[in-house]
Amino acid sequence: MRARLFRAGLVAVAMLLLLTPTAQARVIDGGSASCVTHSGRVASPRDATARDVVRLSGADRLTRWIAHHPRSAGRAAARVTSGAPITVEVAFHVIRKDLTPDGGNVPLSQIKDQMKVLNASYGGATGGARTGFTFDLLSVDRTTSAQWFHMTGNGKDKAMKTALKVGGPETLNIYSTDLGNTLLGYAYLAQDAAAVGVLDGVVIHYGSLPGGPFGAHYSQGDTATHEVGHWFNLLHTFQGGCTDPGDFIDDTPAEASPAFQCPVGRDTCPAAGLDPIRNFMDYTYDSCMNEFTPDQAARMEQAWAAYRAP
Repeated sequence: MRARLFRAGLVAVAMLLLLTPTAQARVIDGGSASCVTHSGRVASPRDATARDVVRLSGADRLTRWIAHHPRSAGRAAARVTSGAPITVEVAFHVIRKDLTPDGGNVPLSQIKDQMKVLNASYGGATGGARTGFTFDLLSVDRTTSAQWFHMTGNGKDKAMKTALKVGGPETLNIYSTDLGNTLLGYAYLAQDAAAVGVLDGVVIHYGSLPGGPFGAHYSQGDTATHEVGHWFNLLHTFQGGCTDPGDFIDDTPAEASPAFQCPVGRDTCPAAGLDPIRNFMDYTYDSCMNEFTPDQAARMEQAWAAYRAP
């Protein structure tokens, strides 16, 4: 899972086990934090050690699929510039404690605004590459459950997802809940969709939706943009630090560690290029994120073909 932390000084363990089902999470920060990744669960940043640890277990599955299916991979990558979009249907699940906004009962207007953010981000309207994906709101349902609302991971989401999940791996299920004071969202990688089954999908803090209570830093809808990137099999830009193969993307410069806030000019690796702090797959403020790269777009198309296409 991917996690993003709000509070200053929090540093979380990042363990990305690419040969076993993992979920990527985004955490909130004012200075220092990291991805929280564990097999099938989200770890609490409060339990994290004071160092970032990133561990790769073997090659990532998508790279192996591309090697064994070069024609399919080539066709998928070419779709980015073909002008033929892939429409992803979105089932949005509102988990609320009660009927108040503070209880997570986000209005339909915020959900529609979130859809606009996704379409703008993946359509290249914010300044990055056009990925070839568009998003269509299929359904919205609302569930009142204090237990599901206070969702901190650790396997607690299985019952919720079993009850609510719509469609197969091609349907994007987004669940909005209260993830506590530090966690903004998490999602499973596309390559793990079959293995995790009902757990596949994206969970976001309800406060991260556009117009939410986290302000300009974390309430512009880019937590969903980031988590959906994981759903399409993108890794963090800082994956692997300065060591190849990093995030398996050639046009995202190597980055030693997550970037927070909006540190313009940051350069943490000796390889060419400044850190990709504007990339949706880093950890900067929503107001700082605005792009995917062409190679990220190609990887998403290939992951769709390999793991999600109906």
